Amino acid sequence: MRIADRVQVGTKAIDITQILFEHYDILLMEFIIYQCEERPHFAEAKAKNPKAQRSIAKALQHTPDFTEPTMFVQKLEDFAEVRKKLAGLREIDSDNVEIASYLEGKERPRVHEAMKVVSRVKTRNGLYHIPLLDLDIPVDENGAASAQEVFTNLGVKSGAIINSGLSYHGWGLELLTDDDWRKFMARALLLDRIDRRWVGHRLIDGQANIRVSEKRGLTPEVVFVF
Repeated sequence: MRIADRVQVGTKAIDITQILFEHYDILLMEFIIYQCEERPHFAEAKAKNPKAQRSIAKALQHTPDFTEPTMFVQKLEDFAEVRKKLAGLREIDSDNVEIASYLEGKERPRVHEAMKVVSRVKTRNGLYHIPLLDLDIPVDENGAASAQEVFTNLGVKSGAIINSGLSYHGWGLELLTDDDWRKFMARALLLDRIDRRWVGHRLIDGQANIRVSEKRGLTPEVVFVF
């Protein structure tokens, strides 16, 4: 059975990770717990406030994945602990954390724990990557088709487009070697419909990641499979 036949519209992002784990007989998969701020992207903040500024130091600030709490899945049964953690992610008092400097006013964004899956996985044939992209494509009636176009033009033959809330995430369902993944990410930088800062951070880390937990009350789920 093709892996795309196991993924359907409505499938949750966390379920895709388990499908991939089983289908490719993965030996090691990682999930990261991190602090998620529900604040606007800088471009949105700039549109609302032309005086909004992001310093060079702020723009270059990078938090490596390995500094954040990680959960490892080495056997199918380990997904039970991942799902348990996913269900128990905590809210964080925004008054006790630093918020992006370009936000103004007294309003504080919602801050909470979130979970993301790491692209790099270990298989019996070595290290591979799940092709993941954070797409800068607003959710609308034509967005999923536009998201698929990005992936197919990057050479991904099978994938899933996920509604992440305000925009789309893209998951390739065929694993890439490390060299092919770097080429995939580098080519993605040439496109306008990609979160290029996200790609830059992921290339620095040598691995990508994408959120599987809720944000703004919406759990990421599949809206299109190809």
